[in-house]
Amino acid sequence: MKTDVEKAVEVDAYILKASGLVKEKRGYNALLNLLQSGILMNDRLGMPDTMELCKVLIHLKFDYEFIPNGVKLKDNSKVNYYNKVMYPPKPEVNTERIYQNKHDRRLSVGKEESGTRHWGNQIMASKKDSEYGMDTFFATKS
Repeated sequence: MKTDVEKAVEVDAYILKASGLVKEKRGYNALLNLLQSGILMNDRLGMPDTMELCKVLIHLKFDYEFIPNGVKLKDNSKVNYYNKVMYPPKPEVNTERIYQNKHDRRLSVGKEESGTRHWGNQIMASKKDSEYGMDTFFATKS
């Protein structure tokens, strides 16, 4: 089991790689600064570029919040990102009702009662009965 610090380091590396930013550019350095310190002030990049960096964070589904003159990471955002995005919990599989084939699914919907017509037989009977009149359809049950 990894500690929160190990998870945070792994999230930092994942976010930097997934962001698609070039290492030598100031956007990458600003993102690195945000991940390390938790706060990024607008004067580092300027307001338009800070908003562009926020679009990257939104695309990566990373939690942050706006503060006056900057952006701040939410509490436990790295651990939450690790648990929800990078390694989400596996969905629980309900093994109670797993059908083996189409025949099992068809029988589970409803059982054919004795003395009644199956829907296929009823269609064939109605075609035959239409030739002779509707009274024969209601008079005979197979």
